[in-house]
Amino acid sequence: MTTGTDGIAKCCVFGYASNGANGLNYEIVGRKVFILNPSSVVTNELIEGLLAAEYELYILKDREKALRVLHKFPDSVLFINIDTGAKEDVWEAYVRQIMKNPKLRSVRIGILSYNPSPELAKRYLIDIGVPCGFVRLRLGIKESTRIMLKALEANEAKGRRKYVRAVVGQDARAGFNVQYQGQLREGTILDISSVGMAVQFEAPVDIPPKSRLPELQLRLRNSLVRVNGIALNQRADNPLVYVILFQHGVETKARYQIRMYIHNRLQEEIDRISGEDT
Repeated sequence: MTTGTDGIAKCCVFGYASNGANGLNYEIVGRKVFILNPSSVVTNELIEGLLAAEYELYILKDREKALRVLHKFPDSVLFINIDTGAKEDVWEAYVRQIMKNPKLRSVRIGILSYNPSPELAKRYLIDIGVPCGFVRLRLGIKESTRIMLKALEANEAKGRRKYVRAVVGQDARAGFNVQYQGQLREGTILDISSVGMAVQFEAPVDIPPKSRLPELQLRLRNSLVRVNGIALNQRADNPLVYVILFQHGVETKARYQIRMYIHNRLQEEIDRISGEDT
């Protein structure tokens, strides 16, 4: 194995078709991306950068509970911050344990650390052979994010999907309203991504395809999001259900708010699996 100047291992970087324990093919739906034991710096700016690139990102805080999640999603990518939480030799043993486990052999591991030691990087990249690189956080958030994004792309973490979507329907603290033809129309958000959503109106409404819906208001728990939208189509089997495309720039406050809601909504399910919600 060789390593590039950016610290990404140059072997085992291309995925292979396989079905995880959840029965989903990552080549289609992408890989879940986990950061285990993140530092406060990683938790903020770096995570925002990965979410903006539309990766399905989650936080894990406990290494033993994390194993439950990996067994559920063995085609995942796992970045581990080895600077805190345990001694370095404990983290090394943990990484080796995962990579030697036949049921977890498809987990793609990367290392996060502020430690500049070339010997430490060599141990993980060459001796152990982690496929998602050794990210030197000392290089700064921008460069660290770039390296992680390159590793995720090499490991086909996005699959064929372009945007991360969350099911919203059971969230009582989420909904929407819009003024249409002089009336306030309200309803439920069924699912949402940063570029659009499927909704169900409370009462029948006739919205022709490609109709503009200015000043949509989305209630996403503690966030009130205002966006303009276009009604794309109506469900044939349920005329109350519409698909709406958002109209906003590449990076806006609204898109950031929607991404954070999606991230938090999806994180809840991972917390339930790992036991972090208890």
